[in-house]
This record gives sequence, structure tokens and C-alpha cells, in this order.
Amino acid sequence: MNVSRMGLRRKISELFLRPLRDRTAERKLRAAAAGGEPLRIVLGGAAPEVGWLGSDIGFFDATDPAAWADLVGGEGRVERLLAEHVFEHIPPELVPAVLANAYRYLKPGGTIRIAVPDGHNPNPDYIRHVEPGGIGPGADDHKQLFTVESLSAALAAAGFRVEPREWFDTDGQFHKEPWIAERGHIHRCRRFGTPDKSFPSSHLSLLVDGIKG
Repeated sequence: MNVSRMGLRRKISELFLRPLRDRTAERKLRAAAAGGEPLRIVLGGAAPEVGWLGSDIGFFDATDPAAWADLVGGEGRVERLLAEHVFEHIPPELVPAVLANAYRYLKPGGTIRIAVPDGHNPNPDYIRHVEPGGIGPGADDHKQLFTVESLSAALAAAGFRVEPREWFDTDGQFHKEPWIAERGHIHRCRRFGTPDKSFPSSHLSLLVDGIKG
């Protein structure tokens, strides 16, 4: 009975609550853009932090340049972009388009902060949870498993200067560099995350910043 009720709640959320949240988020983003406010946008999700604006595929297709122009106005209008566990859901062939649009619409010196599951995490249980088709929540929709090399290369190809912040290398060694929350708060990371008892590595991510020159 509990499982059925949970399934019903999810269906209600998808049918009614999510579209309502999308409309509210879209109105806020459009109003901020029209009013010339600083645009700090969370790609593919809600904005839990003050001063940030949410977006989702429900009203914003980040692969489409026309969608960016319609939503935020002219090029160079966006100060910050944040994508926490979003890019692993984007088909690999569409990632270059998203990053090219991000670069185009960011201000000079603007940043995109990306957190994704880390393909170099040495814990086999972690990989089983997060790999495409993995056993973890949402992994059935994961399209690829990034490493610091592949994510950095994708950002660099779009024109960004790349600054890895938290990552595992090919030998399974963890690295971290100081990073400022001003570019976007990441919940699933070594710095702020809380391990899940049933999945101890769930709070770890590959965290990389891209900076527009």
C-alpha cells in the first residue's frame, strides 16, 4: 500500500506540481531578465539558494540557442550557471551545444559550475550506482559517466578556461582545490555532502568550473 501511495504521489507531482513549479520558475527568470537583474541560473533544476533562478527542460531547452535568446535576452547577459548532477542526463552528442550556448550567453568572466558522478571514483559500488543503467536513483536515465579528463575537454572545446575543484584521477586518488560558493553551492560534494549510510560515496561528485575569458 505504501509503495502504491508513493507511486501515486510521484504521478501527481509530475502531472500537476512540476508544471506549476516550472511556470513559476519561468516567470521569475523572465522578470529578472527583463528587469536587468543579475542572472544566476541553475540549469535543469530548482534554485534552493537565495539569488539564484531555476530552470528546467519543462520550459527551457538548453540545447537551443533560440531558447536562450528568448529566455534571457541578449548574449553576455548571464553571470553564473550551475548544473548539479544534470549533465550526466544529457545525451553526449548534445553536450557541446549546451556548453556552446552557455559560453555565448555568459558575460566575460562568467562561470559555469558542473557537478556530475565521477567515473574515476575507485569504489566499485559507487560506479555500479551511477553508471548509465546503474542501480542508483535516476541512473536509468544517465547517458554517460564523466571523468575529469572528458568533462574538462568538453568545457575547453567550448572555449572555457577549466578549473577542476574536486575529482579523482586515473589512479583513484582524490584531489581538491579551494572553491568559492559564489559560483554556486554544490550539495553532493566532499566539502558539503553528507554520506548516506546505505551508499557511503553518494555525496561525492566530480566538480569542475568553466570560466569565460
